[in-house]
Amino acid sequence: MPTNKLYEGVSDWLQSAVETLSAAGMTVIAPTQGEPGVVNLTRVTSAEAIAERYDNTLLPLKGQFFPITETLLEFERCEDGDVEIQTEPLPAPDEVIVLGCRPCDAAAMGTMDKVFQWDYDDVRYRARRDRATLVAFACTTPSPECFCTSVGGSPHGDEGSDVLVFGLGGDDSGGRVLLKVNTDKGRQFIDRLGDRVRPASEGVQPPSPPELARRFDTDAVKAWLDEGFDSDFWQQMALSCLGCGACSFLCPTCHCFDIVDEATWNRGQRRRNWDCCSFSLFTLHASGHNPRPEQFSRCRQRIMHKFKYFPERFGRIACVGCGRCIRACAAGRSLAEVLTEVDARQKG
Repeated sequence: MPTNKLYEGVSDWLQSAVETLSAAGMTVIAPTQGEPGVVNLTRVTSAEAIAERYDNTLLPLKGQFFPITETLLEFERCEDGDVEIQTEPLPAPDEVIVLGCRPCDAAAMGTMDKVFQWDYDDVRYRARRDRATLVAFACTTPSPECFCTSVGGSPHGDEGSDVLVFGLGGDDSGGRVLLKVNTDKGRQFIDRLGDRVRPASEGVQPPSPPELARRFDTDAVKAWLDEGFDSDFWQQMALSCLGCGACSFLCPTCHCFDIVDEATWNRGQRRRNWDCCSFSLFTLHASGHNPRPEQFSRCRQRIMHKFKYFPERFGRIACVGCGRCIRACAAGRSLAEVLTEVDARQKG
């Protein structure tokens, strides 16, 4: 696997990349400006559509591989009373290039891979992942809500990306850039660009990442969570939670889903939809019993899952510090502040 291979891109490398890849029949996904202040990953055919400056996309990268809603199968009642079932075809095999996701989103795909290729190999998820190449753009100005360094990441982290792009004296989506190849997929991406990139000159190195101080110690957080399940901290912490689920829906690592049948009298679809552990119906049993009947228990579950249960099962934290949950919270809650308090309780 190629690592630490550096290439320099000329001023119009991005336009050339979009044109070359599109001409080869590939789908190019990149950040585009929608409503004022809203940037999301959408299909593009020209670099002019790509947002020039953005902290991060509103919706996470995971939606490209694990859609908000998707049809699994369709069913129809026949005249003889039997039910005819038609499984939804797997996603198209067309190759996809994601240009411009941030390092935190790329790193989050490692968490998603653990879930969807663990005890059950989710063929729909894998079909999308196998055909995708991730070209991440290193962060130059993290937003105040970002805390990736607190959970082991970096504004210039290369985990999960096939290529990591650094701006050299210009905006990171144009101008002169440095491209770091991390995987074989990344090498293939470089090869397709032809003379729009060249091996980096001797001595050229990626710029230093912007400073982003660590706000809490994840080992201390885990140690407190191991003993703090029954703490009164949870009731106080959850007083402001509205249970709206915005944090989960914008989180690049949350992966809960529900499978429902949506039908009329004689036909319908079985669909997989995103779900959220903050919802009061999430754990409601058919009997009427709910093991998490109060909001604090649902807030506790979210934090326990990300910083205790997931690390114990998979060896990694289910959070990349992107800050989306903080920016989106209508009640002004901050996950980073909650974890900073947990850290202080453990060390206090």
